[in-house]
Amino acid sequence: MRPVPHTPRRSPVAPRGASGTEASADGPAPLRDYVTGLDPRGLLEQRLSTLLPIGKPLAMVIVDVIGLKAVNEQEGFLAGDALLRAAADRLRDVATESAIVARLGGDELVAVFLGDKAGESAQRAADALARAASQPGLRAASLAAAEAETSAEFIERLYATLRRS
Repeated sequence: MRPVPHTPRRSPVAPRGASGTEASADGPAPLRDYVTGLDPRGLLEQRLSTLLPIGKPLAMVIVDVIGLKAVNEQEGFLAGDALLRAAADRLRDVATESAIVARLGGDELVAVFLGDKAGESAQRAADALARAASQPGLRAASLAAAEAETSAEFIERLYATLRRS
């Protein structure tokens, strides 16, 4: 009897405003990140590529989960996944006005805010995350998009802002 390959679970619900899947060499991408339940990076980049050229005010808050690597190494990946889920829950709690909440990378999560108050909303979310004393430890920063910026440029500036925070 041949072993059945593992297939990640996929949420039946499409993310806000999404078509539901993204094309990739391996077929459609998951609708949600399987650990955090957030939008995956590919969908974030797709939506940013659509939103940025329009020129609407847009800002993001980026969150880094402090100590994830150590937790994964010392306690195992299930404990690390629980830490990521807790961080995603905290981001969702403070980013209620966001249009998109996504997992950007291994231990980075983002929320995207739109409209005239986007920068203020992103900064409020970053401040609320920085003030929270509960676990997991988070480092947060916010940044407004620059005019004529691509999604890749914006994400790179966002990472640089987080490194300086």
